[in-house]
Amino acid sequence: MDSYGADAYSERPSAGDDLEVDIYLNDGSWKRVALFEGPGDISGDIYNFSTALPDNALHANFAVRFHQIDGTSNDHDYWHIDDVTVTDYDVGPVVNGLFYDGFERAALGTTDWSISKVDSRSDSSIGTQIASVGTRSMYTRSGEIYVTTRAIDLSPYDFVQMSFWVRSGSDSYSEWPSSGDDLHAEMLLENGTWQRIGTYLGSGSLGGDTYEYYARLPTNAYHSNFKLRFHQIDGSTNNDFWHIDEVFVGYRGPALTNIDHYLLTFSDQALTCNAQDVEIKACLNADCSTLYTDDVDVTLTPSGWTGSDTVTISGGTANVSLRQATTGTVTLGATSTTPAADNATQCIINGGTSSLSCDMIFSDSGFVFSIPDFLAAKGATGIAIQAVKKSDASEACIPAFASVSKTLDFWSDYVSPNSVGRPVSWPVVVNGVAIGASSGTATPISLAFDATGSSIIDVNYADAGQMEVEAKYNGSGADAGLVMTGNNSFVSRPAGMCVSATTTCSAGDASCPKFMTAGTAFPLSVQAVAWQTDGDTDFCAGNGSTPNYSATGVGLSAAVLSPSPANSAGAVSPASYDHGAIAEGTHSVAISESEVGVFRFDVTPPSYFGYNLGVFSSEPIGRFYPDHFAVSVSDDGSLAANCSTFTPFSYSGEEITWLVAPQLTITAKNSANVTTQNYTTSGYLKLLVDDIDVANVTADSSAVDSGAVPLSITSIFNTGTLNTTSFGEFTYDFSPLDLFTYTREARAEINSFTPDILMSITDISDSDGVAMSSSPLTFTPLANMDVRFGRLWLEDSYGPEIFDVVMPLRTEYFDGTRYQINLDDSCTAYSSANASVSPTTLTQVDTSSGVVISGVSGASGLVLLAPTSVIGTPDTGKATVTYATPSWLQGDYDNNGSFEDARGTVSFGVYRGHNRVIYRKEIR
Repeated sequence: MDSYGADAYSERPSAGDDLEVDIYLNDGSWKRVALFEGPGDISGDIYNFSTALPDNALHANFAVRFHQIDGTSNDHDYWHIDDVTVTDYDVGPVVNGLFYDGFERAALGTTDWSISKVDSRSDSSIGTQIASVGTRSMYTRSGEIYVTTRAIDLSPYDFVQMSFWVRSGSDSYSEWPSSGDDLHAEMLLENGTWQRIGTYLGSGSLGGDTYEYYARLPTNAYHSNFKLRFHQIDGSTNNDFWHIDEVFVGYRGPALTNIDHYLLTFSDQALTCNAQDVEIKACLNADCSTLYTDDVDVTLTPSGWTGSDTVTISGGTANVSLRQATTGTVTLGATSTTPAADNATQCIINGGTSSLSCDMIFSDSGFVFSIPDFLAAKGATGIAIQAVKKSDASEACIPAFASVSKTLDFWSDYVSPNSVGRPVSWPVVVNGVAIGASSGTATPISLAFDATGSSIIDVNYADAGQMEVEAKYNGSGADAGLVMTGNNSFVSRPAGMCVSATTTCSAGDASCPKFMTAGTAFPLSVQAVAWQTDGDTDFCAGNGSTPNYSATGVGLSAAVLSPSPANSAGAVSPASYDHGAIAEGTHSVAISESEVGVFRFDVTPPSYFGYNLGVFSSEPIGRFYPDHFAVSVSDDGSLAANCSTFTPFSYSGEEITWLVAPQLTITAKNSANVTTQNYTTSGYLKLLVDDIDVANVTADSSAVDSGAVPLSITSIFNTGTLNTTSFGEFTYDFSPLDLFTYTREARAEINSFTPDILMSITDISDSDGVAMSSSPLTFTPLANMDVRFGRLWLEDSYGPEIFDVVMPLRTEYFDGTRYQINLDDSCTAYSSANASVSPTTLTQVDTSSGVVISGVSGASGLVLLAPTSVIGTPDTGKATVTYATPSWLQGDYDNNGSFEDARGTVSFGVYRGHNRVIYRKEIR
C-alpha cells in the first residue's frame, strides 16, 4: 500500500517527486512494476497495489525496492509505504472474465469502449502495427484523449484481477511518443473519483518499450460502475502512438475440479446370505494415485446397499456392503452430480488391475475364507474355511457341510504380477501341498469340516506378490450337481532386502583399502528376500529370493561412517531406482557416492500393497577416494634480486632465491569435478609433501649464450609445506631455500637480461594413485631484476715507499661489448681478509673492509702497508695482490678461457717506467 503526503507532518510530493516500485530479476537488473506520480496539488491518495511476479523474478536473491525519484528536504515531500508482502498465496485460477478485449477485429466500436477527445487531432482505434497476442491492438495517438471501458459490475466479488499490455510506438508505422506525451491508466473508484494506477512516460528518443500491468484491485474498486480508462495527456500529428492490448478484468476463486472416475474394489464371488464388502474411491487422475478429498455424495448401483444406495465419500474413500437376495450376476456402478465424474466407473476384481468390467456373482452357497497377508515363505496358519449356504427360512448363512470330510479342488491365480513380464511362476502351497495354477490343473485336497461347517487350512507362498486362492467343490453321490466356490486373495511381501557390494570393509574407517573413486558408479546389489527366521537382521545369509517383487522409486541413500565427524555427508546418485521383477531376484544398481570416506548404503523401498517394508542397509563400503587433483597456481612467486639498491640485479653464477615463494592450490575432486571435502580429514589425506614433483630448471626460456644456446641454470628445490585451507583444499608453498644459479662459463658472457624461468610441476600423486588432472603444470615466476655477467677489478696502484698505498677495487659487468662499472652495485662487500700479497717481503695487507658504492670502493680499498726499512731487504719494488673472489665475480683476466681471482699490482718507490717500454695501456 502506498500513499502520498498531507498529514499532520508530511507534505504532498511535488510534481516530479514520483515513487517507483521495482523488482530485482535473475539477470541482475531492476524492473519497474509501478509508478506513482507526485502531483503537486493533490494529497492523501491511497494505492493498493499487487502484482504477480514474472518467472524471471522467481530466484534466490529476489528483492523489492521503492525509489523516490526526487524531493526536497525542507518541504517534507513524503511517500508512506506499509504492508509489503511477498507470498505464494494462490486464490485459484481465473474462472470468469468480466471484461476482456483482445482487439482482434476491424473497428473499436461503442459497446465496450467510449472515446473522449480533448484535442481534435487525437485519435483512437484498432490497428495492425503491433500486438501482444494476435495481430491487432488498440492505439491512442496525436493528442490528449480518453478511452474508457463500459461499466463493469464488481459488487458481487472480493477478489478481482486486472491486467493489460502497453507499448510505446516505434514500429514500421508508428512513432515513439515524445517527452511529455505520457499515457496514464486510471480506474473509477466507488466514490466517483479516478485513481491513476499506471504512468507510462514518453521518452522523446526511445521507443518500443513494453509494459505488462497485473494487479489485484483495491477494495474501493468493488462497485457496480467500475471502469478502466487510458488517458494520453498530449501528442503531436507525427503519429505519437501508444498501443494497448489484452485488457482483462475478471474474478478469481477456488478451483473446481471434477472427479476423473470412481474406483470400486471387491471380490466377484458373493453369497446371497451375506453382504459383500466393496471399497469405493473418488479418483482425481487416471491411475487413482490422487484422491478427491472433499465430501461428495455418490449414488451406487444396483440397489441393495446396506444403509442406503447413496453414500457420502469423505477423504476420498468409503467402505460399503452390497446384499442381493437372489443368485445371478449384477453390475456395480457409481455416479455423482456435484462434482461429476468425467469417466465411467472402474473396478478392481479379486485384486487384479482396474477395468470397466464391474460384475459381481451372487450364489446361494459357497466357501468363505480370509487369508491374511504374510511374509514370503513364512505363510499363514490356522485359516478357517467355511462351507455355507443360504437358509431356507431366512437370508442368513448356515453350514453347508457338518462333521464330514470333503475333497475340494484348489488352484491359484496371479493377481500381481500378472502374466506379462513375470519371470517365474512358483506355486501356492495349501496344507503342505503345491496347488495348481489354473482350474484345469487344480489340486484336490481333502478337508474335514466340523459341526459348524468349518475346516482349517495353512497357506504359504515363497515369492512376493498378490495371489488369489480358488476353492471349488463338485458334488457327487448325494451331492451330485452341487457346485460350491469361494476365493480369497492375499499379499506375500518380502521380509527384507540384501544390500551388498563386491567389497566391504568391516573396520569402517580410514584403514580400509581403497575401493572406488568418489563420483564413479559401482555395482550395488539389491535382492528382495523371503523370511527365514523371526528376528532375522542379516538378509544376506541364507534367505531365499523373491524374484517377482517389483517396485518403482526404491530410495537410495548413504550414511557416512568415517570420517566422523565428516566435513560432508556426500550425495548418492541416483537417489532411487526401479526394481523390476527378475528371475535371479538380484538387481545390480550402478550407484555413485560423491564424497570420500566409508559409507553405509541404505535402500528404502516404497510401501508394498500398503505395507512399510523398512530400511535395509549394507555393510560398510569403502574407502572412497578422490578421482583427481585440480591444481592451480595461486601465486606465481617472484625472484629476489641480490642487490636492489638501484636497478635490481643479480650476478650470473650467484645463487638466486625467492622474494615470494610460489604457491599452488590443490583441490581433491571427484569424477564429476566436485570438491571432495572429506579428503582433508584425519586419515584420508594421503598426499604428502614429498609427493609433489617439481622438474629441475636447466635453462632460461629466453636468454641464449654466445652460441645461441639457452643459458644453463642449476636449480635446487627443497621440501615445501602443505597447509589445509578449506575442506578438500590445501596449498603447497615452495621452500624459501630453493636456489637458482645461472651457470658461469665463457659462453655465458652476454649482455644483461631478465630471467625467464619456466617452472614445471610434473606430477602430484598420493599413495592411492590420485594424481593431478593434467600435467605438466607450468608457470613463470615474476623477475623484476637483471642478471649481469660481472667481475671484480683491482686497480694497479703506486706510491712512495714511505707511505701505505690504497688499492681501489670496482665491480663491473659485461654490456655485450665491453665491461663497464656496475653503477647499480652498492651491495658487494670487500675485506682485507680475502686478500693476499706476493712477495710478502715487500708489503703486507692492512686490515680494511667496506662495500662498493655505485660499483667502486672510492678512496677506500685494500690497504698495502709501506715497506719496512730492514737492512738487506728491498724498500722499493712491486708486489702482486690476489683477492679471493666470489665465483660470480671472477674473471678471465689472462684470456686463457678460465676464470680466476682478481689480481692487481702495487708498486712502491718513484715509478719511471720500464727502460724498454715506450707505451703501456690497461686492457679490460
